[in-house]
Amino acid sequence: MLLLTRLAPLLASFAAMDVGQFISRMRRNAVIYALVLLFSLTAYGALVAAAAVAMAEEIGAAGALLVVAGAAVLLALVLLLVVRMRARAEERKRKQAAIDGGSRALMATAALSVLPVVVKSRSLAILAVAGGLGYLAMRNMDSITGRSHRPRPGPRPEDDYRY
Repeated sequence: MLLLTRLAPLLASFAAMDVGQFISRMRRNAVIYALVLLFSLTAYGALVAAAAVAMAEEIGAAGALLVVAGAAVLLALVLLLVVRMRARAEERKRKQAAIDGGSRALMATAALSVLPVVVKSRSLAILAVAGGLGYLAMRNMDSITGRSHRPRPGPRPEDDYRY
């Protein structure tokens, strides 16, 4: 205990030093990233203006600005669509994980409810231990060989229609 009380101020000073360095590094990185963002937006604006000027020579100033605005709206809609699709996919994964977690909890509850019966019966206990060891052996064999008993996604050999 005495050693711990002597080490506490030293550990606190190390922690304070690391936090101070972390904060100063974050501030420096924030300024650098803000400048990078500013210059990137400037370059993007110049590129869009150059494209508008080049198109204005062909279709006029109003037409060029309409094309640039339409392209920006189209890109925004495409990005919005991608974000929505990803959000839906993540929601499906979250729901599936919740279902899988619920089934695991149900299986664990069922196993715990059967445990007193298994413990009282010597033959059932031996059978349960043998089954558990067999399951672990199969899992280890799969990880060693790299094989899995689950079907792989994709076309099955019997679905090959090339003759």
